[in-house]
Amino acid sequence: MKDHLYRLYLEAGTPPVKSMASAIGLDDSFPGSPSKATVHRIIAADELAAGQEDVVSVAMLLARMAGADAVEAGRRIKQMWVAAHLAEPLGVPVAGLDPFALEVHPAITVPGQQSLPALPVYVERAHDRELNEAVERAGRGESVMVTLVGESSTGKTRTCWEALRRLPEGWRVWHPYDPSRPDAALHRIREVSPRTVVWLNEAQHYLLAQDPKTAERVAAALRTALTDRGRSPVLVLATVWPRFWDPLTAPSATGSDDRFAQQRELLTGIGSHIVVPKAFTSHDIEQAWRQADGDPRLESALIGATDGEITQFLAGVPRLMARYRTAPSGAMALIHAAMDYRRLGHGPSLRHDLLVSAAEGYLTDRELAQLGPDWAAEGLAFCAEPCYGVLGPLTRIPYRGDDAGEPAYRLADYLEQQGRLERRLICPPATFWQAAVGHCTNSDDYAALGIAAETRGRLRSAAELYQRAVTEGNTEVLLRLARLREGVRDTDGAKRLYAEAYRHDKVARWELVRLWSHAGHFANAEDLAVHAAQQGNTSCLIKLSQLWLDSGDEQGAARLRGRAAHRGGYSTFAELARTREAAGERRAAEAFAFESLEAGSTYALSELVRAREKSGCHAEDLVARATKKGRVRPGLMLARARERSGDTLRAERLLVQAAESGSVFALVEHARLRRKAGDLPRAESLLRRAVEQGSTVALIELARLREKAGDPRDALHLFRTAASRNNADALAALALFREQSGASAEAEAMACRAADAGSTFALVELVWRREQTRDRAGAERLADTALRAGNAGALVLLARLREKEGDAAEADRLVLRAARSGNRYALNEFVRRRESAGDPEGAERLALAGGGRALAQLARLREESGSALEAERLYHLAVDRGEAAAVGELVRLKEAAGFQERAHAYALRAARAGHVDALAVLAALRADSGALEDADRLYRAAADAGVHDALRRLAELQRRRDPGSEDLWRYGLAPDGSTSPPWGADRGHAAGPHPPDIRSPQDPPR
Repeated sequence: MKDHLYRLYLEAGTPPVKSMASAIGLDDSFPGSPSKATVHRIIAADELAAGQEDVVSVAMLLARMAGADAVEAGRRIKQMWVAAHLAEPLGVPVAGLDPFALEVHPAITVPGQQSLPALPVYVERAHDRELNEAVERAGRGESVMVTLVGESSTGKTRTCWEALRRLPEGWRVWHPYDPSRPDAALHRIREVSPRTVVWLNEAQHYLLAQDPKTAERVAAALRTALTDRGRSPVLVLATVWPRFWDPLTAPSATGSDDRFAQQRELLTGIGSHIVVPKAFTSHDIEQAWRQADGDPRLESALIGATDGEITQFLAGVPRLMARYRTAPSGAMALIHAAMDYRRLGHGPSLRHDLLVSAAEGYLTDRELAQLGPDWAAEGLAFCAEPCYGVLGPLTRIPYRGDDAGEPAYRLADYLEQQGRLERRLICPPATFWQAAVGHCTNSDDYAALGIAAETRGRLRSAAELYQRAVTEGNTEVLLRLARLREGVRDTDGAKRLYAEAYRHDKVARWELVRLWSHAGHFANAEDLAVHAAQQGNTSCLIKLSQLWLDSGDEQGAARLRGRAAHRGGYSTFAELARTREAAGERRAAEAFAFESLEAGSTYALSELVRAREKSGCHAEDLVARATKKGRVRPGLMLARARERSGDTLRAERLLVQAAESGSVFALVEHARLRRKAGDLPRAESLLRRAVEQGSTVALIELARLREKAGDPRDALHLFRTAASRNNADALAALALFREQSGASAEAEAMACRAADAGSTFALVELVWRREQTRDRAGAERLADTALRAGNAGALVLLARLREKEGDAAEADRLVLRAARSGNRYALNEFVRRRESAGDPEGAERLALAGGGRALAQLARLREESGSALEAERLYHLAVDRGEAAAVGELVRLKEAAGFQERAHAYALRAARAGHVDALAVLAALRADSGALEDADRLYRAAADAGVHDALRRLAELQRRRDPGSEDLWRYGLAPDGSTSPPWGADRGHAAGPHPPDIRSPQDPPR
């Protein structure tokens, strides 16, 4: 309603509210008579207006002023007013909340105590105080998001529950979970109104949803809710385990395919996080003893808990773990099956038949024979039995409404976490995968388990699970299933799946183009490749042209290349030029490069020039041909290469040619070379020619030249001229002119404006000047301004200056600030400098503050200096601080030192701790040393643990031993870890020695 009223207001030309109130008051046809203040509230205020007649009157007047039907506008706004006042806001009032409805863990019970409150006495700790401050900000009107990060049963949800009590009256809590957590959040987040708490317990269910698009949309919707002033204040309280927090907030390693960008911005950009410690400190325990009087549950926890794990004891974790460790074999098999389903991606609801069918494979033949016919029922009863008021390992999920289907169970949170730790190296047995295929009901579960199977090399199980997911309507796994089908030579099936994926998302892909072409459907292949080009992917046209060229269809190939060039497929032409050049086909390489040039791109030719120069062949002839066609960029690139090699004369010749073809940039570059050679008159002449052709860059360079020549008046005039063209560098230069004339305040203001426009060099210069005049506060203030503008270099400069003065502590503080802003190079530089200067303690202190990556760099420095033990210690510290790549370095150190057993033991320890890549690292080292059997065993263990490319590496290792073997690559591993027999289209016969080439989408056809 408010949006509709405001739209009417804009369409009416935004009339003054005073005149609107007057017009309504003088016209008896309107049902109401709002005052000026009421009209303003109706249009601009967030809250709903109380008087229906006044709202209808305002809408009718605005419609009349906009030339619309006033009666219809009044009728429509009346309906909206009624609906708005009848609408129930999301959530329930804080005062009426049940903590268990918000998933606060029930506490243990104490025998003989009947009249205790639902929750034990709460002991406030440091993280509570931090959260309370954030909640109080929300109570004062600010939208806030806080995520509590901690292990299971550390008290995250209880902490949030206690913080709710600090909210003023009128707040509501919305806990989205029905029909599923991400669906509920996505479909109703727009209804979040002011003074609402969005309760995201176990936030991974929302932000790491099995459908990545849904998770991204949930994160985007939450960002909107938090930044929408019309809905402020909103408080988002989330909890998450560390193992989910890390992938959600870690930047993409490559900068591409950043699938969690929305989530990271939500959690760390808009929101903040608080780490909930696993244990109580000694101070916390003292406080708890003071509060324990009258609550025997807390007193029992203080007596019985070990290592300060009070909240875990209250949640019944020790008793739960005792129940788990002493479970009979049947119950243990059910628990392990549930652990494996949850850690490999199945949702929390585990069906009875799924668990029972899978659990048989976790029992030995002897165990199964000793169990009675009712072993499954007895095992589930054992798992479900509460212990001192705490739920057992597997709890039956109560039915909702009239739903009386197959029973389902939920694994205790703490056991889920335990399973992820202690079973991470184990690949489930065959019955696990068979049960999943037969008894899952949710397409997302099929898809998640299919991906887990494929990652572990169980390709047949993956294909069966993907097929069930597709049957249930999941289209996200079509491409995965198609590639598996193609791998086992089911070309027709693969083609159908690729085509289905194309029908679903309309994305044209090379796989389908290639298969259609191989099948003789050339027109279909060409049409699809053209569609891909229309979508911005011209590589399909280029690859298809190469495929046809190899088959002898030169005319068709040329036509396809022409269409690719027309669509702008320049990078693909460049790749073709490079590959032809590398193959010695120089004329073909030039043909591709100039074909791309004619289509408007110099990229392919520039790449060819670079390749010729790298191989020692001069490329002036190519540049000359391009220059005659008016294309000067290859010549400019070659000129820069000539300059770097010290051949200034040839560089200048190339720049002259480019300038004669109209390149202003070539004039500026030529002027730079002349200035560098000391020929200032010639440099000035070239710059003035460029200025005459409209170059602002040349104008600034000319100003700098005049300044150095001792003509500040002319330089100032030139800088002002450039600044009048909205050039940030010129504005920065003017700031320095003002500084030199003594107008420091004006200089700083101009430097800040220049930084806002994108040029920060004046700020950096002013930082240096303030530091030289001992104005340290002013220097740091300006460095902060530069940092906000995106340049951490000013902080690094300050750090260097203060280190030079002997103030290492200040230097450390500043360089760490720069590192936290993203400038890791500065931190690495200072660590290296401390180490080189003979200050190993200072280097380590700085690296420890900088985190795992800095520690790993220092470890490499120590290793290079011959201190292997020191390197090993630092690599260990780097791993502890999250630098997973350091695990491989540790394994390499052990292996290189000849301690193979210790290397193997460490790789296993690292893998059990979560660094499963250590197994593949050691396998590669063993393969390189010729220990192929060891490498084979380690790669299979890595595949079991889910190392994503372990199967590929294992297949490559197998090819080294048997060049004709393709079984592993095609069929993967059997459930027991051995090489799988043929399946799918290849079932019943072995692979031939020379199977068809199966390529990834990036591979060019041969």
